[in-house]
Amino acid sequence: MNRFTNLVRSFSTTSSSWARQYKFVTQRRVAKQPELKIGDVKPWNVRIPKKIPEYPDYKYGESHYYKQSNKGLYGGQFLQFGNKISEFKNKSRRKWSPNVISKSLWSETLGKAVELKITARVLRTINKEGGLDNYITKEKSARVKELGPTGWKLKFDILSTRNKALLPKKHLHKIRDSENNLVTIFNKVTIGDKVYRFKVGKRALVRELFPLLQQDHIEKLSWKDYNEEYKNKSIEDITNRLAEKGFDFSNIII
Repeated sequence: MNRFTNLVRSFSTTSSSWARQYKFVTQRRVAKQPELKIGDVKPWNVRIPKKIPEYPDYKYGESHYYKQSNKGLYGGQFLQFGNKISEFKNKSRRKWSPNVISKSLWSETLGKAVELKITARVLRTINKEGGLDNYITKEKSARVKELGPTGWKLKFDILSTRNKALLPKKHLHKIRDSENNLVTIFNKVTIGDKVYRFKVGKRALVRELFPLLQQDHIEKLSWKDYNEEYKNKSIEDITNRLAEKGFDFSNIII
């Protein structure tokens, strides 16, 4: 009976500990933003940002206690303080820090690995949920409290990418090739008198151009620097560069 009682007490202690940690999330003082409409007089103490915010406001705001939790997935865990008691009943103050690790987690929706600082407890929960996307997009109120500002932004990116994937791709159309097969045309580019109908997307063309440009560099051209320069260029510019390098388009056009 005593063994069962001790087990119940240890469980209830853990629950109250979690409740104390959630207190730091739910009791934050977040400044209320005034709701202004078109034509309203701007209050003197309201600053209008130069750019539209990329992400919606996180309901619970940033943590002013244990600020590093704003830059990772800490699952609502914070520093805990207590006493270390010796065998002579002497008390000395100490603290317990969350077990924070740096981890690269794969996102199926974003199609890339995301570098994050997470606690071991959150990593275990992610494995149970079946991946980062399932953990981030869960709609329970407790999960929203756990996310923090970093998790909230990541959730917005994942949901936005999913919504874009559901939109109909109006720019795509299909035609029959010489063998009467139905082929999807991703891009149509006109250079001079010649029209290129590409069976591949812009990313594939960027990958084809990379090794050709590497040959012109004395020093090794890194993919990171190349991608930063060419990812925002138009498909016409990329096609022109490929044509200048004498690229054979026969396998990717129709």
